[in-house]
Formats: sequence, structure tokens, C-alpha cells
Amino acid sequence: MKVPIARLKSSVLLRDSVIYGISNALYAGFPLFMLPLFTILLSPEDYGLIEFYRILSMVLIPILGLSTVQSIIRFFYDLEETDFKVFVSNIIFLHFFNAIFGMIFLFSMSYFISEKYWSIIFYCIIFFLSNQIIEILLSIYRAKKESKNYFLIRLACIGSDIILLYTFYSLVDHFDWTFRVLPNVFATSLVGLVAIFILFKNKYLLKFDKKLLVTAIAYSSPLIVHMISGYILNIGDRFVILYYLSEEDLGNYAVSYQLGMLGNFLFTSFNLAWVPVFYEMLKKNELSRIRRIKIISYYLISIFSVLMLIFIYLLVKFSPFFESYAIEMGLVTIISLAYMFISFYKFEANYFFYSKNTKRLSIITLGGACITICINLLLVQNIGLYGSAIATVCAALFMFLMVKVKSPKYEKNVFQD
Repeated sequence: MKVPIARLKSSVLLRDSVIYGISNALYAGFPLFMLPLFTILLSPEDYGLIEFYRILSMVLIPILGLSTVQSIIRFFYDLEETDFKVFVSNIIFLHFFNAIFGMIFLFSMSYFISEKYWSIIFYCIIFFLSNQIIEILLSIYRAKKESKNYFLIRLACIGSDIILLYTFYSLVDHFDWTFRVLPNVFATSLVGLVAIFILFKNKYLLKFDKKLLVTAIAYSSPLIVHMISGYILNIGDRFVILYYLSEEDLGNYAVSYQLGMLGNFLFTSFNLAWVPVFYEMLKKNELSRIRRIKIISYYLISIFSVLMLIFIYLLVKFSPFFESYAIEMGLVTIISLAYMFISFYKFEANYFFYSKNTKRLSIITLGGACITICINLLLVQNIGLYGSAIATVCAALFMFLMVKVKSPKYEKNVFQD
């Protein structure tokens, strides 16, 4: 019976990986698919403001949400169904309360912030709340391996975004940063309302429980540092570029960076399906299977990264979409290498999440963030955008090596506890 069961698990993992891959290609890849249109319609300065909106939206997740969404999948395996629903309810309440607090603080600071940036921050808070409600629902679907429902919600996000983008494109004569930001905010808010309805219908909005909320925060609070450090790794170089160089350089780098991230697509899709299966394998001490899957994953990620670099080279060289942007393949290659290491790092980091040692993982990520900032400050003013790319690959390699050294220890501790 072991062989058929193993094959069944593998087929479920493969099926979910494919579904998540399609979802990720449509959702995370949507900005990349629309990149040629944005580069034609928008100036590098406007694209830089869109990048600022994206950056700030990401930073608000750990600041206002306290990274508590990260705890949902892990505690799905520890709590009874009723307690789990209360656990999720408390996370939802926390996000609403903190979003309201964020709005109050923003209005109190309106005198000190320029109108343009005030508007962007306002939209970021709305996006934060709607996006995190959606992510809460999607985390539940991932934990329960309901990949089809996950796909439908992602499809709703993309579909509403496309419809609103087309509407704006048809009605607006002058295109600036609002052409991307407003459709994104409205689409996310619409799907967020649908997510609230689904959660309420499934009795996830039950009651407040201080003990469960404290449990969620205790697990997730170290991840505030982890997530902010991750954002610094991803976007901290933008601020250094803006300080030493220009908004046009920032726009060029942002486009190059997104192209370099394409290689990360394979593991991101796989990891969405892998985490619940990985937790179950650890519970059953199936270490040999985990190691085999890890080796195969590393090979596939490496091959996929090379193939994507070839595709990007052909796209940049022969398509007219990037004529207004200065895209250097050397820059894209370095960023692609960095994200290959980041994919390896994320695989090993799953051991830390399972063992609930989020504090140690946060320290490692913080170390990577410090490395990227220091190298950026040293190199950007001397060698320009290549300094930021080099900083990213150095930080990624450091984090991978650190979790690679520690992960066997946590693998053993799982079965000693």
C-alpha cells in the first residue's frame, strides 16, 4: 500500500503545483505581462511612483498586520476546527483595527505630507486591508489543499484588475501613476469584500479570544523583522538608487529587476503547494522523500533560471516594448542569480517555520538586509545600478548558506520534540 499512497501524494502535489503555478503566472506574472504596455504609456518617473506604491503596500503588511497571516497554515495543524476558526477570526479583527488606526494616523499627518504621496499612502492602506483579507482566505484554502478555490479567487483578482484597467484605458486621455494604482486598489477591494462574505459564510467571523490572538502574535511577531528584512532585500536598493541616482534610473532598475525575478516563478508556484505537504511529511518522518524532492527542485530551478534568461534576452533584443528603457542583460543576469539563491533559501526556511523558530529565521533575514544596504551604500555611488544587483546576490547567497547550515538541526529537533 505504501507505493500507491506515495504515488497519490505525489500526484496531489503535482496537481496543486500546476494549479498554483497557473495562479501564480496569472497573478504575480500579471504586472510582468502588462509591463510592455506600462513602459509605452508611462514615463520612468511615473513607473517609479508605481514602484513606491508597491513598496509601501508591502511594508504595511508586517507593520499593520504584524505578519499574523503567516501563522494560519502552521496552526491549522495544531488546532481543532472550532479553535482554528476563532484563531482566524482574531487575525481578521486585528487587521481591521490596525487599518483604522493607520488611517487615523495618516489624516493626522496630512499637513506634513505632500498631496501626491498622501494619496499613495491612502491607497496603500486600503490595498493592505483588502489584500490581507484575501490572503487569509487563500491561506485557509492552501492548508486544506483546496487549490481550485484558491485559483478562482486569484482569477477574480486578475479579472477585475484587467476590466478596470481597460475601463481606465478607455476613459482616460492622460496616463500617469494612477492608471496602474487605482484599478489595482479598486479590484482588490472588490475581491476583498467577496472574501469577507465567504469567511463569514463559513463561520470564520465568530468571536474574540485573547489567548489565541496572543498565540498568533507570538509566532508571527518575529516575522515582522523577517518580512521587513525581506522587503529591504527586495526594495531597499530603490531608496539608495533614488538618493544617489535619479527617478529615471529607478524606473530602469525596477523593470530590469522584474525581468530578473522571472526565474523565481517556478519555486514560488511549487512552494504554495509544497508547504502543506512538507508539514505532513515532517510529521510522518518522511525525510528521504523530502531530500529527494529538494534535490530535484534545485536542479529544476537552476535550469528554469537559465531558460528564462535566454527568453528575456530575446524579448529585450527583438521586441519594441523596452525602447524607452535602458535594460542591461548583465544586470538582469545578476538579479536572476540572486533569486535562484533566494529560492534555495526559501526551501530550507520551511524547516524554521515548522519548528516555530521564527526568531532565528528573522535574525538570518535581518543579516541579509544589513548586507544589501551596506553594499548598496558602498557601490551604487561608484558603479551605479550594478552595485544594487551585486548587493542583492551577496545577501541572497548569505541567507541560503545560513539556513542550509541550520536546517538539518531543525530537521532532527522535529522528531525529538
